[in-house]
Amino acid sequence: MKQPDYVLASKVKFHRDEALDIARRAREVMANKGRKLVRLTTADASDDDLASTILGRSGTLRAPAIRVGDTLLVGFHAEGYAEVFGPGA
Repeated sequence: MKQPDYVLASKVKFHRDEALDIARRAREVMANKGRKLVRLTTADASDDDLASTILGRSGTLRAPAIRVGDTLLVGFHAEGYAEVFGPGA
C-alpha cells in the first residue's frame, strides 16, 4: 500500500490562497467550529465562507487538515472522523 503524501504543519504554513486551493480540490469540507461540525460543499461555498471555516487566527490552515478522497477534514471532531474513517477511529 502506498503511503499518503503529507506535510508537517509545524514546518510548512498554508496561508489563505494556498489553503483555499487545497479546499477547492475537495468536494466537501468538514471542520470543527467550537463543538459543532460544519459541512461545506465547495461548489456552493464562497471563498470567504471557506476561509472562515478552515483558517485559524493566524490566517493559516488549521491543523490537523486531512484530505480523504473528496473530503477535507479540518480540525478534530470525533463525529467527522468516525464518518470518514469508521467507528472507533
